[in-house]
Amino acid sequence: MLETVRHVSGWVCGQNPAHSWSPGGELLPLCQRCTGVYVGAFIAALFHLAWRPAPTTRWLWLNGAFLLLMVPFGFHWIPQNAELRCGSGIFFGFGLVGFLRLTLPGNLFRRRRGDEARTDIGDHSEPACVGCYQTFAASLLAALVLPPLLAENGNATAAGILVFACVAGALTLGALLLANLVYLLRWLARRISTTAA
Repeated sequence: MLETVRHVSGWVCGQNPAHSWSPGGELLPLCQRCTGVYVGAFIAALFHLAWRPAPTTRWLWLNGAFLLLMVPFGFHWIPQNAELRCGSGIFFGFGLVGFLRLTLPGNLFRRRRGDEARTDIGDHSEPACVGCYQTFAASLLAALVLPPLLAENGNATAAGILVFACVAGALTLGALLLANLVYLLRWLARRISTTAA
């Protein structure tokens, strides 16, 4: 299983051993930054599925900042250690999920009208969901702390947990990209059919 993940992840990750963790002596199939991206995407997707935050202006700026944070780190303008590489990936993963879910139909990620708790982060025009801010901060903090902790102090079980989270994050991003592509193609087909009619 690990060799399959290593082979597939080699398509998108340089797999530099000097920038990869080896919990329990097992070299992870992804570098620290890619591990962060996929773990971040997985945890962000869990948050979005549970809380379904509305895409308010503040929410868009926050996720945009998460994406832009990759520029100085990705181009190595800032000296980095393992935690910073992983952390920049986690912020990027959170930002990717935040934006990829925006273009999908609202019923996939937003609560239905009439649900008790609304989930508008930063928008004071509607009641805010109880605990949404705290849960988002806790999710982000968990994503920032757990991968380095597991990788640097872990064993083979910790490696398995990290690989699982990376695979789940990669599948999450793939599913979001595919859903966006399908939605775009359906939108284009409707536009073409109404234009031809």
